Amino acid sequence: MSRDFTHASTRSFVLTLNQVIHPEVRKLYPGADVPVFDFDTSSEEVLVMGYASPRKMCAFAEGLIEGAASHYGEEALIEQPKCMVRGDEKCVLEISFSR
Repeated sequence: MSRDFTHASTRSFVLTLNQVIHPEVRKLYPGADVPVFDFDTSSEEVLVMGYASPRKMCAFAEGLIEGAASHYGEEALIEQPKCMVRGDEKCVLEISFSR
């Protein structure tokens, strides 16, 4: 896998999921049911990411974030205070990154 220098960090990459990544997925797989993410970027230390999907694949989303962090030479610490699998309306991931 080649390095992606478009983004300086995992955080900046993750913030493009709705605008860049999902349209590309839909080009490859028309009609794909992609999850919806929302973000609270008010903290520099913790990125709060909401995740909603009928498939409830939040563990997969966590793995993708951890893989992206590895790609950018970072570590992602993820806490999940809310989870659709546990009955919450959406998953909430609190993510902090370190080098």
